[in-house]
Amino acid sequence: MEIIDGQIHNPAIGGGRTGEIPDGMTMSDEQELFVEVELAREAIGAAGVDRAIVFANHAFNQAATRYYPELFRAVEVLDYGAADLEEQMARLAADPGTVGTRALFTNFGQVWRQPGGVLELNPLIAQGAYDNYFAMAAKYDVPMFLGAHKFASEASVFAERHPEMTLIVDHFGVTQSLLEPPADRWDALPNLLEMARYPNVYVKMCGTPIISEQEYPYRDIWPYMHQILHAFGAERCLWASDYTRQRWGTETPLGPDGQPRREDWIPYANALNYILLTNELSESDKEWVLGKTVRRALKLDWPEVS
Repeated sequence: MEIIDGQIHNPAIGGGRTGEIPDGMTMSDEQELFVEVELAREAIGAAGVDRAIVFANHAFNQAATRYYPELFRAVEVLDYGAADLEEQMARLAADPGTVGTRALFTNFGQVWRQPGGVLELNPLIAQGAYDNYFAMAAKYDVPMFLGAHKFASEASVFAERHPEMTLIVDHFGVTQSLLEPPADRWDALPNLLEMARYPNVYVKMCGTPIISEQEYPYRDIWPYMHQILHAFGAERCLWASDYTRQRWGTETPLGPDGQPRREDWIPYANALNYILLTNELSESDKEWVLGKTVRRALKLDWPEVS
């Protein structure tokens, strides 16, 4: 079956742009981008993944889709308050390498590694600040991913307002990757299940190695997975690894060098094989979750893998 990873990030080689690499040589921006794209290509190939959707900075997105258009497509985050938002959305829609945009509903980027960090909903949503962002995505037929964590149900108003628009809830619609995760990681699941009544809403089953409280093959997540699959159907559920974030426990402190501790690394393949090799799903459901759903939701034009 065709396997498409619905979300990967750029595998940074360290040192930052034009930083020093271990042997003392320096790399230009383009050289470093090329190496990072090669690492991503090698990673998906080694894990048995055919293609991947990239969520990264603009430079990496452009490099990945330029070097390997047969392997990568990208999602770009736009400024919902930009004066030229419509022009940006039009350019995004015309870019063959870009297949979606993303609405970030919370302060996650500021609190995810803070001890005691509290995830909060952006209060501007209720004031209509995101209305034009969703309207422009709907106008130009650009799928919208929801980086909303436990607040995904706040997008119900947009699902109703734009029934022709594809909305994809990231990370099971629950909170992941905080340094101090909530006691009940699935407390927002009922709100997600309520969104199944909107046929234009999909769910990305993403980052399982982080949200599971057990080792591979993460058996504790299946009661929740089955609830989601029952509500939405496999045709509206898509798999994603969250590589590179799934490679290590982002809910553990960094090491003394400021990098993730090596003992916390998790093999990429674990994030795939818990679904690919399970008896919890039929072969037909696996085909949808691992490739057919994301292909349909994003209207991907890749030739199908035989």
